[in-house]
Amino acid sequence: MRIEQWIVALSLVGGVLFGLAAVFFPVRRLHLAASAAVLLLLSLYEIRMDRWEKTVTAPIRLDIFAEIPLMILSLIFGVWQVLLCREKSSSGVQ
Repeated sequence: MRIEQWIVALSLVGGVLFGLAAVFFPVRRLHLAASAAVLLLLSLYEIRMDRWEKTVTAPIRLDIFAEIPLMILSLIFGVWQVLLCREKSSSGVQ
């Protein structure tokens, strides 16, 4: 699997999971929705760039150096927000 396919797969899975978590955890809804939106937009951008690569003779993709850290930071932020939600929900029930 190429790196572009990994970016699309991880972004789509993370975006869908954080979007669902935003629905179920209203405490951190804005933070989870922001992370989901960034990941879904990143996957759409990567799909568009994949189509563009096929029309160019020698595509040089320097934007991947920005995409990968953005994806990793969004995934880490989303997981962190989910963990915070779980801690708050478990500490509230005694």
